[in-house]
Formats: sequence, structure tokens, C-alpha cells
Amino acid sequence: MRRIAPTLCALFLAALSPLAIAQSAGEAIFVFGKAEVTASNGARRALTKGGLLDEGDRVTTGASGRVQIRLADGGLIALRPATEFVIDAFHYGSGEDKRSDDPFTDRDNVSFFSLVKGGFRSLTGAVGREDKKAYRVRTPVATIGIRGTDYDAVLCAGDCATLSRVVGSELDDGLYVGVNDGGVVVANSAGQIDLNPNQFGFVGGERRRPVTSDIARDVLAPSTQQQMNEEAALEPVASVSPPAAEPSPDTGVRAEPTSVNAPAVDFNDGTGNGGDTTGATAFANLPGAGNGVSAAGQGLQSRSADGVVEQFNTDGARYRLTGAQFVNAGRDDNRDGATGLSWGRWSGGTVEVTDAAGQSQTLDVDGSIHVIASSDTTPTPNVPLTGTQSFQLIGNTDPTDNRGNVGVLGNASLQANFDRQSVDADVSLSFAQTSEVWNARADDIDINAAAATFGGDFDQVTITDTAGVSDGAGDLSGFFTGDDAATINGAGFTYSLTDGNGTDVAGSAAFQGAPGSP
Repeated sequence: MRRIAPTLCALFLAALSPLAIAQSAGEAIFVFGKAEVTASNGARRALTKGGLLDEGDRVTTGASGRVQIRLADGGLIALRPATEFVIDAFHYGSGEDKRSDDPFTDRDNVSFFSLVKGGFRSLTGAVGREDKKAYRVRTPVATIGIRGTDYDAVLCAGDCATLSRVVGSELDDGLYVGVNDGGVVVANSAGQIDLNPNQFGFVGGERRRPVTSDIARDVLAPSTQQQMNEEAALEPVASVSPPAAEPSPDTGVRAEPTSVNAPAVDFNDGTGNGGDTTGATAFANLPGAGNGVSAAGQGLQSRSADGVVEQFNTDGARYRLTGAQFVNAGRDDNRDGATGLSWGRWSGGTVEVTDAAGQSQTLDVDGSIHVIASSDTTPTPNVPLTGTQSFQLIGNTDPTDNRGNVGVLGNASLQANFDRQSVDADVSLSFAQTSEVWNARADDIDINAAAATFGGDFDQVTITDTAGVSDGAGDLSGFFTGDDAATINGAGFTYSLTDGNGTDVAGSAAFQGAPGSP
């Protein structure tokens, strides 16, 4: 979900305002895949976008389902696949119409939940900001309290196999928690820990003391493929001001802090005498170039000390990113079978473009530039000539538009048919503030086997909002990672979409070879 739209449909504004949902705990503003609600009386119903939720409701997402909930106090909750989440008690209003008889909730406003299984991301609403003791999330092993915050939590209990494969090691059952902004308190009968931004914790059981945990970072990152973003919040009027700097939540397998306005490395530094040994680079929304890809050994990448791609060549010109903030930084390079991919987006700022004659000009970034790259010193992989291969999403940048809005990638898929030397791909993404869902599908996109790249137009792009469904257009550019033995272990692509009426969307997605796929 994303973007701060300059105008919003009046109906959508009314639906999201606290007054409009005063008699409900919240509303589902994004639903992808299967999701259902079980009410406190046992009645079950499918959850769809716009569906209202109340106290006692139990929300369950399917194996690929994702749900984002706007609470009546402006808070946001994003539920991950295979999650069971209960609204134990919620009230935001005057003390005269409290609805809970629980002594612990004997206060005007409460925001209490339970995580039974799965995971979620939470951005605190007015209830938690005004009274931190009025917010909690219970789990089977510990209770999470807040200090005004944005955090992630995943409960792994007998169903850790998927995360274990991605992280590359056998995971222990328990609760994994990480803080993006603010702070949380994780407590049970054995003790408690305080976690601050970029800190992570783990609780292995209800009688085991909560501890800090490095592995929690890697556990949370791949489970956070579709996160909410603070910029997507429609805060209540008179709420806190927007942050001065754009947040950079973990969205990949291994996300790390990156520098802002880091000094650029000389364009040819590090290439050595053996020619360009840098990886492939795909990009979207690059001023003067749009969406495209430079194959491994052709992009002349330069990276900052923390691995961020700061400049590269494409179509005979050099692009150096200047005066921008790098966010959504993700890396997949610290586990068995890692693809070596890294990704992120440059928000705002400018790009210095130098042509083949050495003439330079500075261009403004319209929104965000999205970049995904393969690791350096890795040869261009040999692309198989036969067979098929499926890929699974392991990370992405939050999609953005040219109006300054930031959204959520609901899903992305990639399949390669090496018999036909083509790929099929699709993306699905949403913008809460514009009430838009974008879907794009591409079939039989050509593979350039010599360069191990692929690219072409989407066959179908649709935009669904409160006014209905309209058609758009778009294209994607990507590359494979692997080795010279025709083993492909990953892929990355960027995409650009347009509605034809002035709104342009861009993003990137990182993939690894799906388990069991050749």
C-alpha cells in the first residue's frame, strides 16, 4: 500500500475516517488471496476489501493471503500469510460507551489483540499514542507492549519449515520481534526485554526469558515481503506530524541500514585490470532511461561501503545517484544458497548523467528510482536451453508512484520456460490512500540467453479503485543469477506501470529458485 495522493475519493475518505467506522474496530483496506473472519458468536465469513471488523473477530489468512487493516484510531496492522489474529478488545471514543467488561481494559480507549499463529506488522494508532498501557498483543509465549512504535512480529510454532529454508538454518519455535521505529516491551513470567529501533528479540517459550537475537533479523526479513509503510497511513486529523525522513523498513532477506548522501566512489574504481567484473543491474524510473537492465560485466557498477549500488552504465551513459536517500535496502548474501541479490530505492534527490562524450547534466528524481543488482565478481550465468523453472519472492522494494505515494507489493511471481527462452511474470500491488490495486501480467517475455537478461511489455495492466476498473500499460526488465554450469539460483526484475492519465508506478522484486524447481 502506498502513496500520498493529492486527491482522494470522498467516499473513500469517509469510509476510512474514525467517525465512519466508530461502531467498528476497523476496516480491511487491502485483501490479497484467501482471508476469512470468525466472529465471537462463531459465524464465519470471507473477508474482502472494505469489510468491517469488530471486537472478538478472529482474522485468518491463507497460505498466500495478506490483509491490511485500518483501525478506527488510525492504527495499521498488516497480517502475513498463514496468520491467525484476534481483536480481543478495541474501543476508541468516549468513556460513556465502553464495550469491554475486562477489568484490565477498564479505561476509555483500548487496543488489545492476540497473535495465535503467523505474523504481522503494526503501526500504533491514537489509542497507543495517548495511553501506551492501553495497547498490547498477547501470544502463547509472551505479551508485546509498546512505547509508540512500528514493529514486526512472527510466531513460529511447529510451522517453521518455510522460514528455515529461506534463512538457511533450522529455526527454533518461538516469537521473533523486530522494531522499525519507537520501541516495544516483550514480557512473560520469566522476564522482559526492551527493544529499540533496529533491535530484535526472541522468546522460546512462556517460561523462557525473552532475549535479544541476531537471527530474528533474518527471520523477520523474508516474512516481511508485503509490509505496510508509514507513508501509507491516513492519520486522524490533529495526529502526529509525518516524519521528516522517509522510513526504511526491512523488505528483503537481509536488510541493513544504509548511508544517506554517501560519497560516490569513482566510477571505475574496483574494476581491476580484467575488465568489468560487476554484477547485473536492473532499474526503474531512472531519469532519462526509464526501466531497463545492464547485464553482468556491462554496467560498470560502483557501490558504497555498505554495498549500495550508487552508479552504473546503461546505453552508453553513466548514471550517478546524488543527493538522495536510500531506503528499503535488502540483501540476500548471508545464508546457504544465497542469490547474492541486493536491492533498494533512491527517494528524491538528483541523478548526474554523463554521456559517451563526457558531457554531464543533472536530472531530478521524480519519486523514487528502484534498483536491484546481482553480486560482483560473479560471471554471467549460462542460461539452460531446456526445461522450466519456478521462482519464489524473497524481497522487494515498496512500490512508489510519481505523486509521492508509497505502497505495498501484494504479490509477484516469475516462471521461466527455457524451452521457449521466455518468462512469465506478474505483480499485484496496492495504494491505501488512493484506494488503488494494480495488477499486471506478462506472458512469453523474451530471454536474452547471452546476457542472462529478460525484458518486455506487460500483456495486461488493470487498475481497480472506487470508480471501477481501468486499463494501463507497463514493462519489466530483469536478469538471472547462477553459474556457468547452467544452474540458475535466482532472478531480479524491476517494473514500470502507467494508467495513461499521468500516474506512473515503479518497483522491484527479488526471487530465488523455488524449492524442488530445477
